[in-house]
Amino acid sequence: MDSYALRLVSELPEPFRSTFSFRYFNSLQSECFPACFLSDANMVPFCRGKIHPCEGNPKNNLYSSFQGSGAREAPHWNQKLGSYGVICLELTSDNESYNIKNIQEADVILTTPEKFDSVTRYSIKDGSLSFFSDIALLLIDEVHLLNDPRGAALEAIVSRMKMLARRPEMKSSPLADVRFMAVSATIPNLEDLAEWLMVPPQGMKRFGEEMRPVKLTTKVFGYPAAKNDFLFEKRLQNYIFDILMQYSRGKSALVFCSTRKGAQEASQRISQTAMTFGYSNPFIKTKEQQEG
Repeated sequence: MDSYALRLVSELPEPFRSTFSFRYFNSLQSECFPACFLSDANMVPFCRGKIHPCEGNPKNNLYSSFQGSGAREAPHWNQKLGSYGVICLELTSDNESYNIKNIQEADVILTTPEKFDSVTRYSIKDGSLSFFSDIALLLIDEVHLLNDPRGAALEAIVSRMKMLARRPEMKSSPLADVRFMAVSATIPNLEDLAEWLMVPPQGMKRFGEEMRPVKLTTKVFGYPAAKNDFLFEKRLQNYIFDILMQYSRGKSALVFCSTRKGAQEASQRISQTAMTFGYSNPFIKTKEQQEG
């Protein structure tokens, strides 16, 4: 993409410009800008280093993520959008201090598919689903996990929304024209997903590695299988430290684990191994590195 095609943040309405601390949107954001901000079309951006397009449309949003991003994003969005009077609600297993009134008053709900599915299933029984009619946008992060065993909850949410949106009594509500935006960095069947979410051609965006601001080098390693996935993940913890020493080159490293407990165990294993180095701990910068 031509760098001269970058869009200015000043193209946004004046109240929202201060939300962004930069002058230009990056290449991915600029390419998505017309379909994202200047239309109401459903979208499926497939890209490395994803963006969150709904930050420019902060009213009546439902943000759903498999990876617990709700808890991580809620303070960030509250800080960004609170000055505009936008109420963000974290609806996850980490936050149980909410009620139906909180949900109805929220402008942005940050949740996981499982949590929102359970809340709405329960609410159907007691007739407390009135807030559904106010939902105008569903933003789905990590949508490639639809193929995961946990994907059934997300499929149920989307299907429920599409079904309710077609009801005659919803004709004049925001839900009747609910907008779906799903982002992923690793989905191979973009066309199938777009068809399911009723995405028009202009809403389908596919970006490759060439769009990354920082180029990545990929290394793939194979290890012997274990009796089950749990034991295999624990075995992989034995290799993390050596890989970090070989490829991190003294820089910060990010290690992804499939569960919170797995992340805790892996960090403990790395810490224990690093401590055996004493003052030559490879994670502590030398005086020369600190001065450089």
